[in-house]
Amino acid sequence: MTKESNNSGDIVFYCKDCEEIVETDRCGRKYVYKCKKCGTKNVAFGTKKSIYSFFHLSEEEKEKEEKRNEDSDSEKK
Repeated sequence: MTKESNNSGDIVFYCKDCEEIVETDRCGRKYVYKCKKCGTKNVAFGTKKSIYSFFHLSEEEKEKEEKRNEDSDSEKK
């Protein structure tokens, strides 16, 4: 449930406590997500571009996230 896709781009989830892009579980209420890493509900979501811009994430962190996604995709196959 980490990534959702629609016409406006990919949706990513950013845990404000972990300070990184994370996988999430959806809580019962609408638009509330729980971080799988630390368990808090302090999670923001948005397009990849908007999250990286708003939270001032560096290009290096983008590359780490892309590599992590590629690794998880290869494990699923």
